[in-house]
Amino acid sequence: MIDAGPAVDSSKSFAASPLSDRTGFLDIPSADSKSDFAYTGGPLERLVFITPAAISMFLISFVTIWGARVSPAVTVIFICCYVSYGWVKGIHSAVFSLVVGIPRCHAYKAANWQELAKNPQLQSPILERTFGPQGPVFKPGHPPLPIETAMSSSAAGVVKQGLGLTAKFESIIHVCVIPTYKEPLGTLRKTVGTLHSQSCAKDKLIICLATESRDDEAPEKVKALMAEFGDGLLGFFYTTHVLVPGEAVGKSSNTAWAVRCVKHTLVDVWGFLPDEVMLTICDADTYFDTQFMDCLAYHHVQDPTPYNTTYQAVECFFPNIWAVPIIVRIKALIDSVGFLGQLASPFSHPFPFAIYSQSLRTAIECGYWDVDIIPEDWHHFLKCWFRRDGNFRVIPIFLFMGNDAIEDENWFAANKARYTQAKRHAWGAIDLAYIVCQYLNRMDRVPFRKVYKLFSHAAEHHISWTLYWITVMLGSLVSTWVNPELETYPFGIGLRKLAMLCFLPMMFATTMFMIGDFYIRMFLLHDRRHFEANVAPIWWQLLSQIQWLLMPVADLFFGSMAGLDAQLHMAFQPTMIYEVSTKVAKN
Repeated sequence: MIDAGPAVDSSKSFAASPLSDRTGFLDIPSADSKSDFAYTGGPLERLVFITPAAISMFLISFVTIWGARVSPAVTVIFICCYVSYGWVKGIHSAVFSLVVGIPRCHAYKAANWQELAKNPQLQSPILERTFGPQGPVFKPGHPPLPIETAMSSSAAGVVKQGLGLTAKFESIIHVCVIPTYKEPLGTLRKTVGTLHSQSCAKDKLIICLATESRDDEAPEKVKALMAEFGDGLLGFFYTTHVLVPGEAVGKSSNTAWAVRCVKHTLVDVWGFLPDEVMLTICDADTYFDTQFMDCLAYHHVQDPTPYNTTYQAVECFFPNIWAVPIIVRIKALIDSVGFLGQLASPFSHPFPFAIYSQSLRTAIECGYWDVDIIPEDWHHFLKCWFRRDGNFRVIPIFLFMGNDAIEDENWFAANKARYTQAKRHAWGAIDLAYIVCQYLNRMDRVPFRKVYKLFSHAAEHHISWTLYWITVMLGSLVSTWVNPELETYPFGIGLRKLAMLCFLPMMFATTMFMIGDFYIRMFLLHDRRHFEANVAPIWWQLLSQIQWLLMPVADLFFGSMAGLDAQLHMAFQPTMIYEVSTKVAKN
């Protein structure tokens, strides 16, 4: 099988070039790239934009106004099943976080990924099912599996026969794109510092700070960061995105411009192969594990379909967890432990979130990032999914990535900023319209069952789970007011008591979340740079577990209410202004 060999001359000549050639400002996008727009404003799109709000308001009115009058039996069954759905989902995430996720995180943290790449006979800690039924490409004692190959070549026309694990691993170059807008220099310094500490930083890592033209202070910050970290990296570039009509302010349009400029410089000018450039997109407050890039490269070369994949690390919000208001903290803990469980479970359909990686070849062939999008992580995954005719997936990497939880100057400002962030995340419901429209355009290539599964998972996240706490907290209470018969119906105990009985298993799920939170902070993140996960005294950490009683309040405000706000906004005015989450500058 023909395989594109490593662009040896390109990478070596780039590394040997003066530092001035490997750092600086990029302002020329690749000539074969263009700005892609996701939405056209057609009537079908507009109809689906309204659908999430319509479904939500229908179900809320059912459990609070008319359901108890029309059919008490159906109302009782619906509310009890909905309550049970919550603890099933909670127990599922917590169990897989504790039983699968945490052991994998230990194994990934202890592994030496460079050594694993140099010795194909060593057994890696990657779960066999991670890469699907075929497993990894290189397995001890077995011949390599065939992989999807690229018939491309470097600028010199170099095409070589199939490479082994070590050669493929060594050929990978990393580019980390960091979209930033008015981020404090202290926050950027911590993020770039953890990249500078990567085990392969000097030889394989290029950073691209993607700034906005509206940020007047960005050039000075970039200059300071280049002076501090430039010598320890393979390259350090920055771009300045100028917003044009039709583009949405935010991470997606900025990332699109930066990646197009990176492609021009590395591929068109220096002759790198897109196959061998790994892109990592992260937030400006991302704190990397020192082995992440090597671990990513190892996964990529072991993947039988490496260009049909997005790689997702375990994102958490533990770095400043004791500096944020209590309900912000609770939501951050739930999201952190729950996300690990979703990545660890074979029954989940994980979507990328905030920090994700893929081959530059994948980004090019799938048309880069759309520029009229707010929540870019899910949307870019969906775009790639349809461009690959449904043959696209998320591969977990069980190394923790730290992001700061929302922190502000005072309690009220922090909670307000967290609500704004939650609404921005919930704006992803707009992609339900994208799924529908893309399927109609590709019905002949994408099986309906795959699209139905994708749509169901997306709708479950943006509609079903959004409504959960409203149904739990208001449904059983208000329904008994509307129809007093439900005070004793059914079984003579009434809807409220029955709903409470159905809710009891949630206590078990919450206990497992508490255990997961404690264990991760105490034994997996205790030695991580910039993680203040255990800065509070142990007696206070134990005493503060009473905070979990506020879990319904946190989910109500930052889940249900923010989600409904986004859905109603989307229904009446499907445009949103991107508001950057507040960061508190720390050195």
